[in-house]
Amino acid sequence: MSIEILTHRERSIDPAQLPALFASADWGHNRTPEGLARVLAAGVAVGAWDGERLVGYTRALTDGLYRAYVEDVIIATEYRGRGVGERMVTALLEALGEVEIVSLFCEPERVDFYGRNGFRTSASQVMMHYEAGKPSPGALERRD
Repeated sequence: MSIEILTHRERSIDPAQLPALFASADWGHNRTPEGLARVLAAGVAVGAWDGERLVGYTRALTDGLYRAYVEDVIIATEYRGRGVGERMVTALLEALGEVEIVSLFCEPERVDFYGRNGFRTSASQVMMHYEAGKPSPGALERRD
């Protein structure tokens, strides 16, 4: 069966399906369907489906013109290595349209993956702010 890649506008992503996908990828353990519904409403998202099963998900936050930030590129473990992630990132970039700069954070071993979609490393200093009680920089989750 072929994997269908569509934006959230083209095929609605059910926030109740996301926790199982996150768990299958050992990612986003504290995410709830209610919180994920808010996330889906706030930005651009892309899903990958094998029939009715959601097997991939990514999203971006954007102002719609100047900047966008990619988060949560997640592919169910058994679907990795099939080009699903690259197709999802391509669809996400297309959905972002003419946004001037699209950025993301990733682990060093993921640089080649994002490079295949036109991302380049930057020498810029990166700073992050963490809310008290939230994960610290040393506790960043794995990016896929």
